[in-house]
Amino acid sequence: MRVSLPHGTSQELVERDAFFIPRLGLGALLIAGLGGLCGCSGSQPAQAGAAAPAAPAASVQIADVPPARAEEEPAQPSGGSGEPGWLGVELSARPQTEAGVLVRDVLPGSPAERAGLTSGDIIVTVDGKTVGRPSDVVRLVSSRQAGERLSLAVMRGGADRLFGATLAPRPEMDELLQAQFSGSPAPPFRTLTMVQGSVPDQLAALRGRVVVLEFWASWCAVCRITVPTLNAWHDRYSARGLTVLGVTTDPSGIASQATLDFGIHYAVASDAEAETSRAYRAHSIPTLYVIDREGIVRDVQVGYSSARLAETEAKLKELLATP
Repeated sequence: MRVSLPHGTSQELVERDAFFIPRLGLGALLIAGLGGLCGCSGSQPAQAGAAAPAAPAASVQIADVPPARAEEEPAQPSGGSGEPGWLGVELSARPQTEAGVLVRDVLPGSPAERAGLTSGDIIVTVDGKTVGRPSDVVRLVSSRQAGERLSLAVMRGGADRLFGATLAPRPEMDELLQAQFSGSPAPPFRTLTMVQGSVPDQLAALRGRVVVLEFWASWCAVCRITVPTLNAWHDRYSARGLTVLGVTTDPSGIASQATLDFGIHYAVASDAEAETSRAYRAHSIPTLYVIDREGIVRDVQVGYSSARLAETEAKLKELLATP
């Protein structure tokens, strides 16, 4: 079970985060399905006095891609599988006076990476159709099935290039985050404000401790379900070197009241500008990271699943047993 995590409600946000719309069709930031309980949808309720942070860049799903130039590709099957296709790029809108859509990032291990697409590329057409906004790319790609092929005209360094893509099934959000973060240093904290407990300015200050970092929100009913488990971990393992930290994009005042309402025992921080949430790609909540004593991400869980939480606790015991 998970819910969307809007970082604002502007039209720009809807366009830039349109990647999440075709997955379930339930909102600008609703992310892919997860095993366990059913997903919840909806937008963040309006909050008095809450300033909307800057919108994050969109992730757009497009998918399995062969080598760099279309004419160099090996033959691929042309039939669709019935599943929506996926490419794996993060897009940003360009100024209205400039053509195309900027590829802000390419997800590790994605078809886009295998195809040779790189950050800074500008997608100009998809299957010969001109695109000017991320939502244009989303619409054209989401209309195709995994196993089908499409062509991408791209500008790179002032030169035009043509890429061919054979779309693949969209992975779960857990899989995407695992591929990007697992085994890599956790991103640093950015502009966090202490709400409850001791919250360091930098993640490096927690080096030597195992960290459970959960992204949540006051309006997220699903997040309440995880609180008893996180409280238990905090009470049971803190003396053995565990730090549990909840991060929310709610302003400090709202976060403080929600901390009381939820009965949270562990440390809580407000990420009102959503900078840390974007760094961890926590576009769906709850999202939980496990970080080892060396600051390396060891696990990512998106949404609520009692089975996955049991697996995470087993992982925590293993990490805490390591000096």
